[in-house]
Amino acid sequence: QIDAAFGALYGYAHDRVSIAWATPHLALDLFGGGPEERGQAWSRLSPEAPLRRFVLLTTGGAMSMLSPLETDERIARFLIGENYVDPRLQSLLVPLAAGHCPERHRPSIDALTSQMRTSAQFKAVICGPPRSGRRAAAAEVASQLGLGLAELKTRHLPDASEARGLLLALLAREAALGTFAVLVDGSAATGPQAGGRSQRDTVEDLLQGIDGMVLAIADQRLDLAASVPQVRLAPLDAADRHALWRRSLVSPPDADELEKIAEHFPLSPAKIAEIAKGCTQAEALWPLCREHSGRELADLAERMRPRFGWDDIVLPAHFIHDLKALVSQVEFRAQVYGRGGFGRKLVRGRGVTALFAGPSGVGKTMAAEVVASALGLDLCRIDLSGIISKYIGETERNLRRVFDAAEAGGAVLFFDEADALFGKRSEVKDSHDRYANIEVSYLLQRMEAYSGLAILATNLKSHLDTAFLRRLRYVIDIPFPDAGERRAIWQKAFPPETAVHNLDFDLLSRLDIAGGNIMVVAVNAAFLAAAEKAPVGMSHIARAARSEFRKLDRELRLPWTMDHG
Repeated sequence: QIDAAFGALYGYAHDRVSIAWATPHLALDLFGGGPEERGQAWSRLSPEAPLRRFVLLTTGGAMSMLSPLETDERIARFLIGENYVDPRLQSLLVPLAAGHCPERHRPSIDALTSQMRTSAQFKAVICGPPRSGRRAAAAEVASQLGLGLAELKTRHLPDASEARGLLLALLAREAALGTFAVLVDGSAATGPQAGGRSQRDTVEDLLQGIDGMVLAIADQRLDLAASVPQVRLAPLDAADRHALWRRSLVSPPDADELEKIAEHFPLSPAKIAEIAKGCTQAEALWPLCREHSGRELADLAERMRPRFGWDDIVLPAHFIHDLKALVSQVEFRAQVYGRGGFGRKLVRGRGVTALFAGPSGVGKTMAAEVVASALGLDLCRIDLSGIISKYIGETERNLRRVFDAAEAGGAVLFFDEADALFGKRSEVKDSHDRYANIEVSYLLQRMEAYSGLAILATNLKSHLDTAFLRRLRYVIDIPFPDAGERRAIWQKAFPPETAVHNLDFDLLSRLDIAGGNIMVVAVNAAFLAAAEKAPVGMSHIARAARSEFRKLDRELRLPWTMDHG
């Protein structure tokens, strides 16, 4: 029938009108009939009618009776049974892998779907914090309505109204042909790349601009027309994530390990499904979560793989005890807050914050690495140069990005030289003082609300705000090493692969320097020995030590035996 209709159109146009394309005049002659039918046929060529609204037919500009009526290749091929995504939309649409819908959301989703079906409403907004399962909820709504779901990359939409309008019309056509709903992420469509539009403006534009089923997600309820239903999802807790893991994994780890993973990594249903799909062995689940979770912090922090363990660090026994207690605060959160019932009493402030204070070189960074290594986590060192800004409000925005990414990542946050960020609030003498105090106050609030492990290091503990110190779970003053500890550090300084000769560790322990400086001397001595093709001896250490002491503006007096090896 289609072939016959096209043949008739072409033949009629060629014989009667002496042109080689279909026109409105031809369409009215073929399908119009009497005056009333011709009026109805003409109305079907209106810009608001489906034929042109969904770009099934185009006229090449302002329509006249002899304008060419054309259809593009996408529609022509669809009519003969060939189906594919319009090339103009391939970069804008993302297939959605949303994961399982959490059970806690099902009553809200069922009510929303029922409301949309009853009112024949084709637009809705699903609100909730990040990682609460908004996409999974949207996929469930679409599924209950008999539709698939594809996400629109809103940042790739052109700003020019004409080009934008055409793409949205093509998108509506593609959704109708493919029987899918369109997902719009309002939070991803804001900011400078979105022309400064607010989340509400962006979502409202797309709800009105896309002629089809549109499900928008946003961080919070939007001020939209009352006819657009909105549902708010609660954040997921460890029990929700535990249930999602059990539904997604073919071979889950033991109950305690899965409980720890669900408590520590606040992943979304989509991310849980993605990781579970690639996990073939139960013991690989923690490393996979660690790898996936740290990606959001990649451009905000230096991601460090811990190199040191408990055997590498030299500290008095009670300091080691404090570090192990810090590790247990993270390792057993699921047991204490979940099965232990403390989660009901401590809704906020579940995170663990610790301050490592002490002189330069005593091992603050090393201690942070040891803690991260014991937990099987990465250490994310925050680059203060990329955080602190002279522009008002910019430092807070940068910190918000860091903490939000860290919440999702499960990594250990490490703020070196923390006094630069967490200094004392000063008396307000001008606007700069006022905004500096706002920064510190904001930091106090975020640190208190942060749910992960954050370690801060400072050489100047006295410069920190006292209100901030009160909010820390642990304050560990790492001391300058005594002679016995320096001896142990010297013994651990040289790897087994490095050849040494007649090192007197009792004599080396008399060098009054911190562990960090000892490591510098050891490395420099190894290079001196390598240049001489000899094992590391006391003479090499003596030369390296003199150089290190000069760097510290200190005078070094060595015993004769050490000076001459």
